[in-house]
Amino acid sequence: MPWQIHIGRLSITSPETLQLSAGEDGKSLSLNGKFGGKEHTIDHIKYLRDELQSMATMGEAVPLRYDGDDSMNGYVKVMSVSIDVQKYLMGSISYQIDMEYVGREGDVQMESRLSGSLIENDFVTSGTTQQFHATPGNSFAFYHPSNPASNIRTARDLTSSTASDTTNLYIKQSDTLRDYNSTYNVDVADFYKGACQIRMGAHMERVNPNSSDVVTESIRCGKYAGAYSNGDTVVLENGIIKLVLGTSSTTSSFNLFIWDETQYATETEWVFSEGAPASGQQHGDLFAGWHKVQILANRPEVAIIRCTTYKDTTDRDKRLIVDFTLRRGSHYVGVITSYYTSGTYVNVALESAPSTAPDVTNIANGYVMDGATSPEDGNYWFIGSINDINSSQAYTDNAFFQANQAGNVFSFCLGYELVDPNSGSAFSYNEASNVFKQYLDNVNEYQKLVKA
Repeated sequence: MPWQIHIGRLSITSPETLQLSAGEDGKSLSLNGKFGGKEHTIDHIKYLRDELQSMATMGEAVPLRYDGDDSMNGYVKVMSVSIDVQKYLMGSISYQIDMEYVGREGDVQMESRLSGSLIENDFVTSGTTQQFHATPGNSFAFYHPSNPASNIRTARDLTSSTASDTTNLYIKQSDTLRDYNSTYNVDVADFYKGACQIRMGAHMERVNPNSSDVVTESIRCGKYAGAYSNGDTVVLENGIIKLVLGTSSTTSSFNLFIWDETQYATETEWVFSEGAPASGQQHGDLFAGWHKVQILANRPEVAIIRCTTYKDTTDRDKRLIVDFTLRRGSHYVGVITSYYTSGTYVNVALESAPSTAPDVTNIANGYVMDGATSPEDGNYWFIGSINDINSSQAYTDNAFFQANQAGNVFSFCLGYELVDPNSGSAFSYNEASNVFKQYLDNVNEYQKLVKA
């Protein structure tokens, strides 16, 4: 199998020319070659073209690995990319990639810069001990002056092609977490373990030049990557939570899963609607299927996608915008909806009414839970909002959630209480009340590579 060079999440057959240069202002690396071998289909090449160009706009360091010479492994910034198409249909497409060579693994370390404060809400008035952030799987030499508590979570290893492979994430929690930045080291091979990932659309790809082409979901790199078409699959996941946008062209739905030690489980399907539910219906008037998806943030520590659709299929107006936010190590996804008018309710509801009414014991504390005695796979979904939720039993019994006050913005989180199969109860830091506080007592995180 030909050598490959791996830049961030992309893999390219070994280039024709690899040039290293160094001076007082640092080191640089240039690659030249023609796509071929592994990347031989037009849609695979177009995928690489788009993602390389997206990476050139990021201004962020990514890991570099080279099968032909592992002494080159380290971190780079993609500075510019040129794609030269001589014969499109013949696949005669050459490339040049210019990179800044930031340093080898021992030359650099990661710093998580933490900021933000308690989200204004109707339930919690002061900071909690549930501020959290997670470092990559297999990271080491973690340092934070307050020595935060460390709890382990098992996540799917998204860097592995074996679906059952896992990685351990250590969740750091402290009421002083945002007072200082955290620093840690991570090997290039482990940089994306536990990272957030966005997959949008698909392309034909082969594992090596001699294998057959297979349909592969396209991992998106950076913010300006790829294009979405109505009906495409979009996956947002961190190895613990997976959100899949529905592929329906008529319904703005999404499915949510949690990694239950060995597999994604406890699937729930949710839909957005307007107004009160019609008689005998589980939801109000449904919005059309997602029409556009935009990537707002696409970093290992956080990923945000913005979805746009509309209500009136005749005039194609009444715009709805929904932002989904996922953080590394999180057991929930944050959601913000923005509707075209402030006088109309936007609702989120299970696609089908639950067989057991939800547990509303904590509705006055901001969240509602799955009410099943023995839920699927033993785990409980929950939904919490920064504002009061309509407590009408006709709504809550059917898992129909609506803010108690009409407005064009509705902010909430959806997640899971993961039950320990050995004890039959959740670990304290995974209880719905604590995961909800992790949402409210939000710590914005920006992971930056710094010189060691």
